[in-house]
Amino acid sequence: MKKFILLITFSVIIILLNINSLKGQNKLKPGFDPYEYKSLLEILAKQSDTSYSVVKFPDPENYQIVYRSEVVGLDNRWDLWVSSDSVGVISIRGTTLKLESWLEDFYAGMIPACGALQIDSNKIFRYKLANESNASVHVGWVVGLYYLVPSIIEKINEYYGKGIKEYLIMGHSQGASIAYLLRSYLYYTGKEKIPDDVQFKTYCSAAPKPGNLFYSYDFEFITKGGWAYRIANTQDWVPEMPFSIQTVDDMVKVNPFSEVDMLLKKMKPLERFLLKAIYSNMMNSVKKAQKKFRKYLGYKVYKLVNEELVNFEEPDYAKTMYYVTCGNPIILTPTTDAYENYIKQQKRNLFENHLITPYYLLLKEIYLDKEGKSKP
Repeated sequence: MKKFILLITFSVIIILLNINSLKGQNKLKPGFDPYEYKSLLEILAKQSDTSYSVVKFPDPENYQIVYRSEVVGLDNRWDLWVSSDSVGVISIRGTTLKLESWLEDFYAGMIPACGALQIDSNKIFRYKLANESNASVHVGWVVGLYYLVPSIIEKINEYYGKGIKEYLIMGHSQGASIAYLLRSYLYYTGKEKIPDDVQFKTYCSAAPKPGNLFYSYDFEFITKGGWAYRIANTQDWVPEMPFSIQTVDDMVKVNPFSEVDMLLKKMKPLERFLLKAIYSNMMNSVKKAQKKFRKYLGYKVYKLVNEELVNFEEPDYAKTMYYVTCGNPIILTPTTDAYENYIKQQKRNLFENHLITPYYLLLKEIYLDKEGKSKP
């Protein structure tokens, strides 16, 4: 009898320990989760005043909206949703139909990923978005980040007290670009402003390129292990933007072009003369193109932005326009005729492959079964 009682007691202790252990486990797991992404697209679709969607999406299962920010900056806004198992979703709105929202996209001069913006006479936005000294990012989306960050930090701290310690960061299009920068900001600058045991997982859907190669390196390093993804439809042109120009100055210091003069010295005079002329002509061409892009997408667009943000001081731009993609890629490409049939039924427009609907259809076609669950 004593042995039986001891066995029962031991079994109860083991069960209680397992229950406590499960309570401490994270709900979010690394790796691309198609069903998770599906729910996030449904959440994004609830930003109904955006130009994302032309169809009605189902309500996301097990999620409820608890906060919607004011419209700030260049028509920026974000929502906070919470799941029934206490996972928060930071849903960042993308480009709207308003001019100021488009200005944020076209304000594509690059600035250092670590620095400060003078937003107003008494407002300075100090930020760190990468540890790489030669990392650069899109200035317009850093401005958008500035206007969203205060309320995001406030809500993370508020809901931490309610037991929300895990967050999905999600954006589509412009919202995805800001999602990159937000994740970087929370990793570096945000360490001093939120509890250090808050976990983030990031989905950047239909994302344009947010910065240069060194920013991309940094972002992919801080989210290594499956904690950040970019999702791209192969028919969508937006992930190809902004235009990118690479020069020798965009490369690491040790490269064959940095020693070109030394290499040319080893050649015969005529060969040296011809190759140097060709090389100089090529390098000067891309540098002139880079300078021209910086002029129009930096200095010129700033004047229009300044009409919306009248006290915003123009920053010093980085001497680069070398934009690259960022994050672990999840590629959505049509595998049946269903997607093409859908496109044919739509009114022809530039965003027919970019809105939430085509991404939703391709996700279901490739990754989900008929019940909407992840395929094995």
